[in-house]
Amino acid sequence: MKEKIKVFVNNKLLEVFQGMLYLHALISYDMDIYKKCIDGEYIVVNEDGFEIGLEGALSDNAKIYIKQRREKSCLERPK
Repeated sequence: MKEKIKVFVNNKLLEVFQGMLYLHALISYDMDIYKKCIDGEYIVVNEDGFEIGLEGALSDNAKIYIKQRREKSCLERPK
């Protein structure tokens, strides 16, 4: 069993201990970004573009990306 795994946050390679969560990868990447994710200013998505929770377990070679949350108004229409 490997002690550390490789994960990518915004294409930056990080090594974290096996069993760590997405939130640990964010903290390792940038504490300010982590705080903004907690505050709801940013969201975390997987490599397919789906929003993921910070409590999920990381897997080896996981790729996650941070995106700014965009609030849509119910009155907003597509152009």
